[in-house]
Amino acid sequence: VTTTDKKQWYQRRVAITAGVYKNSFYTYEGEWVDGLKHGEGRLSMKNGGYYKGDFQRGEIRGKGERSWINGDFYRGEFEGGELHGDGVMVYGDGSRYEGFWVYNRYEGMGILTLKNGDLYTGEFHRHKRHGEGKQIWKEKGSEYEGGWVAGKPHGSGIMKYKDGGKYEGQFSHGLRQGQGTYTHIKGITYSGLWINDDIPPEELPQHMVVVGATELEIYQGEGLDLEIAILHTNGDVMEGETGRQIMITGGFLIPPDNPPKSFSDDHEKFNSPFGDAVVIPLGFKPDFDGLSETPSAATATDTSSKGEKQGMEYVALPTPEPIDMVKSSKCGHVNWSRVTIPPFNLNKRAYSTGCETLDQLTDDDDVANPEDTKQKGKKKGTKTSPMNTKSTNKDRVGSAEGRDKWKMSGMRAEREKDLQKYGPPGNYVIRLEDVTEPPFFEQRLSPVYVRVIVNRVKHSSTKFFIPKRTSVVTTTDKK
Repeated sequence: VTTTDKKQWYQRRVAITAGVYKNSFYTYEGEWVDGLKHGEGRLSMKNGGYYKGDFQRGEIRGKGERSWINGDFYRGEFEGGELHGDGVMVYGDGSRYEGFWVYNRYEGMGILTLKNGDLYTGEFHRHKRHGEGKQIWKEKGSEYEGGWVAGKPHGSGIMKYKDGGKYEGQFSHGLRQGQGTYTHIKGITYSGLWINDDIPPEELPQHMVVVGATELEIYQGEGLDLEIAILHTNGDVMEGETGRQIMITGGFLIPPDNPPKSFSDDHEKFNSPFGDAVVIPLGFKPDFDGLSETPSAATATDTSSKGEKQGMEYVALPTPEPIDMVKSSKCGHVNWSRVTIPPFNLNKRAYSTGCETLDQLTDDDDVANPEDTKQKGKKKGTKTSPMNTKSTNKDRVGSAEGRDKWKMSGMRAEREKDLQKYGPPGNYVIRLEDVTEPPFFEQRLSPVYVRVIVNRVKHSSTKFFIPKRTSVVTTTDKK
């Protein structure tokens, strides 16, 4: 064999040829080199799957596509017949992975979309989410971005929930563990320790309390300042909590001797520690300077022997305006200022049994026995009213004739004006309740109540005054 013969033989062996090879497992159609599958080719499996792409020295290596009988389909890079390098896998159930592969496993950066719509974008290791990544759970409506270990959130991360809440802090094997901050959709925040995905019970708010007295006494038209505090189990104020929604509701207390059926079914009612109550509107009193405009304070009748009204001054009471029924807590507190009880209407039965009204006169304060009024008028030098005549049984305000006389007096006109401007005197209750929605960690705080006794505005002749306990204004000062 000469050298020339050897060269010709070698050239024939290495020439790329096309051919078909078939056995009991697969059929190969494509290019060959030196008797090996090399170049472009298609390998059809007996079970129906196939590979189409690059071959090198008899091995599947390079770029190609692979199909399985279960519906899985891959297009990308291969090494030794394994999925290796960049590629896209579309699974038969609709799931999809696009990214880097190392011998049939997800590795490095990739995007995984599951059949239910869940989406993960980030790092993988050994076919699991591992490293930094972002997961969106479509059905749960939640989202996590941060560290992952072996397919679970681990380390520092941020979890956003379907209800709008957000947790930022430490995770351990998929659970909130360590230090973290949870922010409710309404703005309520908790910062502190987490154990096994939950806040320790002693760290949660336990109840609300009224700051100050729970029973108050005011005059018609006066404003109330109310404050509540949200407390830990140990009694400390939760200064770190902000945003809890607290609603204020006013109620007219139903007298025990008045059956609830006497009220219209249209009226909303609620229970309280002070008794059943019918819901009434509330208002707040705007700021004012505390000085009387009408009637003039200088014309008021003095009741002191020195000609001065000690500790009293006439004030102009503005018309109540609508109140913010729901307020957000701030640093563990909620405040309402100048809350008033505006005019309202239930029914005659409710008024006549719940408080003193125009149709039910009594012998107290400024609606006194006419004989007493007469004597007071003589001593003080005041003008005698139509009622200041000699008293008889018929003249007493409890009798029909006495009532008729009283209705003709200026006092009744003032009373009628009072009921047009202010809620009637009587017993009331104010409810303060947690209406945060959704509830903060599925917990609502129990409501608290304040009882309010409303007294009638004090009248002198046809003028009125209410106590102003912060200062003393003399007649000379008023002039």
